Amino acid sequence: PRAVAPHVAVVVFGMGVALAHSAARPLACGMLLGTCWAHCGFLQHACGHRQWGAASAAGQHFFEGLCKGGSAAWWRSRHNKHHAKTNVLGQDGDLRTAPLFAWDAATAERLPGWALRVQSVVFLPSLALYVFVFAVTVKRFVWRRRRWGEVSLMIAHHAGMLLALRAAGNTARSAAALWGAAYAWQGVYLGFFFSLSHFACERLPPTATWLESCTHGTLDWAGESTTWGYLSGFLNLQIEHHLAPRMPMENLWRIRGDCRALARRWGLPHREVSFSEAVWHTLAGMLRTSRRELARRARVDLSGNAHLGTHSSAAKQ
Repeated sequence: PRAVAPHVAVVVFGMGVALAHSAARPLACGMLLGTCWAHCGFLQHACGHRQWGAASAAGQHFFEGLCKGGSAAWWRSRHNKHHAKTNVLGQDGDLRTAPLFAWDAATAERLPGWALRVQSVVFLPSLALYVFVFAVTVKRFVWRRRRWGEVSLMIAHHAGMLLALRAAGNTARSAAALWGAAYAWQGVYLGFFFSLSHFACERLPPTATWLESCTHGTLDWAGESTTWGYLSGFLNLQIEHHLAPRMPMENLWRIRGDCRALARRWGLPHREVSFSEAVWHTLAGMLRTSRRELARRARVDLSGNAHLGTHSSAAKQ
């Protein structure tokens, strides 16, 4: 069993501090609030996998709906596909990064040249837009699916935020700065930690088995570090999480040996790297993909020009 009360208490306390001091320091408090919202995301992730038992459904609606203004149903719809077909092209929605980013050759072909040239530099800053985009898609989802209970939670979230910001003495400008900073930082925080375990891993064909996608499509980083575990919502143990999604995240370290043995038995990878290696793996993977695709396009252009040159000479003769 896991003790979640301290984690929940720290997150709720952090949100209270951020809102109480938001008028004086909107940007700093926005980053604190964004961090707390990211951890609400980690907590609802655990609830979405039913790791809290009978309290899971209520917990997910509390953290995702009331605290963050999101939709538990939207998250489950997207996340279930990710677990069923991890890193399978065309089926794992988390790989839909075109036309801006690519870690594999097939996706890179869909990117314009300018995006390929800058993607490894602008990737992290661009994550700031992540939550803003999802804020729109989530609301469209609940409206089209008639999830009126979740609509009510969204309204309660935004109304509560406005009341808290007004009580703290915010102007419209400081409130907008806080909200924008919180959304932007939450996107960077969540997107960064998720990317380390998935984006640079192999892309798999639709014929891949579930076990193959769990091992080839993920990796572990800093698996022995409790600090990194809590900071990342234990996304640093993704192999174990994908193999045992209902196991409480804090307990995943207990089955690392079992998962390694399972991978050896079936001739599958069980990759574990340090935090810095995971960061390098992610960013360098983008850079390698960009260089290969740009080189491929240069060869195609050169071949095409040579072909045109041959036809031109023949025509003159």
